[in-house]
Amino acid sequence: MREAAALPLIAITAWEGLVDRARVGVGHKVLVHGGAGGVGHIVVQLARAFGAEVFATGSAAQRESIEALGASPIDYRDETVEQYVQRLTEGEGFDIVYDTVGGATLDAAFAAARYYSGYVVSCLGWGEHKLAPLSFRGASYSGVFTLLPLLSGRNAAHHGEILAAIAQRVDAGELRVRLDEQRFSLDDAEAAHQRVLRGEARGKVVVDI
Repeated sequence: MREAAALPLIAITAWEGLVDRARVGVGHKVLVHGGAGGVGHIVVQLARAFGAEVFATGSAAQRESIEALGASPIDYRDETVEQYVQRLTEGEGFDIVYDTVGGATLDAAFAAARYYSGYVVSCLGWGEHKLAPLSFRGASYSGVFTLLPLLSGRNAAHHGEILAAIAQRVDAGELRVRLDEQRFSLDDAEAAHQRVLRGEARGKVVVDI
């Protein structure tokens, strides 16, 4: 039940960006910013399930978690965008870049997209960003706002279709949601929230009701 509670929102967010927008496929080189995070670890697994070669940024402490998901880790503190784009793509850029962090990381995503055909997706594309780095590469960008159908009523049925497809992937062993080891009751909801804010969670935090 805890897995069922944790999976829907992050799975829909991952699917909308990776499958609906970027059209991930076999042989694509996919870069996931925040690959060990809540949305990120699902994006990594989903991209691999579709046959992509996956790379993910994270801290040194997250290296093992990223490798366990089947992605090649990139320590964003050790390499610049230019350096890892050159090392991993011979300077051409990644076919798909999925940003789950936002802020300056989205700007870094623009600079990592493949020339002409690259596709950048972000589920945290808020604030002001300069599109010049993306435009100069001839690449494309799309934002993901998972709550839009809930707020507007538009395209709500598609979420059901996505969840059905996700369930098939879970049953096939291709997707598994990572839960934080610490458990919280409803009375401890504030403590659960603070754990997330402090960056201490190692997976999705679930409050038991």
